[in-house]
Amino acid sequence: MFKVISYILGLVVVGYLSFHYPLFAFVLLAVLGLILIYVLIAAIVRLLRKTIHGKWFYVPLSLIGMILFGLIISLMAPLEEPVIHTGNASEELAYAYQMDQGDRKNLKFFLGAYRSTMKERDSTRLNQVIQLIRNDKQDGGMDSFHAAFVLHHNPARDSTLYRQAHNLAKQAASEPSLADNFQVQWLSKATYDRWMLSIGKEQKYDTQGGVSFEIK
Repeated sequence: MFKVISYILGLVVVGYLSFHYPLFAFVLLAVLGLILIYVLIAAIVRLLRKTIHGKWFYVPLSLIGMILFGLIISLMAPLEEPVIHTGNASEELAYAYQMDQGDRKNLKFFLGAYRSTMKERDSTRLNQVIQLIRNDKQDGGMDSFHAAFVLHHNPARDSTLYRQAHNLAKQAASEPSLADNFQVQWLSKATYDRWMLSIGKEQKYDTQGGVSFEIK
């Protein structure tokens, strides 16, 4: 009975964390990978030496069930609105940036079944940011940084938008108060490299190698 209650409590905790914290899904995936490696090794040892009792698999398999439950809950959790409309450009740009980053820290972003949804969310943010820029609503370095980040994730991979993103990012990076902000300084270089690659030229700062968080 104690084991059953403990398992149910474990499911509740995992379900809660999975629903409220999207990044927790990646923790579950990492743990799942380790458990599968253990199960594979244990199975091989059992076949070769016939010394491992079946009960050795009880805990790992129970944990796998708990992890799968958490992943399902994570995928069922609703996404926040991609943009807000408050009448305050700084708030809207900051929120668009937060959602841009939040979507890329969500398991759904990496699954083909949700690709159209995530691409639509990127487009919604992009349209809002473009409109704010056209109306010259951005004010200060952080506004330019937030706008540039959304622009450099444009789903169409438009080189014109990459150039605009770089101009905004460079403007933000030139602000004395942001001179030591690593992310702001990095974005100025990354947007330049992405712009260059989009027009068939070589990148300068080598920021575009490795893992890509773009929707193709």
